[in-house]
Amino acid sequence: MKDYQLKSIKSCRLPETVYRQALWAVKDLPRMKEKLMEMEESLDCLPSAYSGTPGRRSGSTVICDQTARTASQMASLAMRIQQIEKSLDAVPEAYRDGILGKLAYGVPYSDQFHMNTWKRWQQVFLYQVAVNLQLY
Repeated sequence: MKDYQLKSIKSCRLPETVYRQALWAVKDLPRMKEKLMEMEESLDCLPSAYSGTPGRRSGSTVICDQTARTASQMASLAMRIQQIEKSLDAVPEAYRDGILGKLAYGVPYSDQFHMNTWKRWQQVFLYQVAVNLQLY
């Protein structure tokens, strides 16, 4: 199936550029989850901000800046992942795994439902992703 919008669902029609951004945000979901896990693990490995005698800091500014930057990136990434997953609420339960599997992981749709039904719910999902990520 090609990645295009259905013209029959006018209420969920997006500008082409916004549609593509939403589509690629969902396709990027596995990488974002992996990156978030790596960042969480790297925070555990950071050296302590304090060393030497009590009451004296050595090099804490660099560590605090790095930690703050990492925490900011983690929060942004976690929020983006959460908004994409929250968009699945607009789709009935029966279609959620299939749509997410197809868009994020490349798993083909099952034969359980007609292809047009899959396409319609995919478009609703991508519209909701665009709204939740404030792309539209």
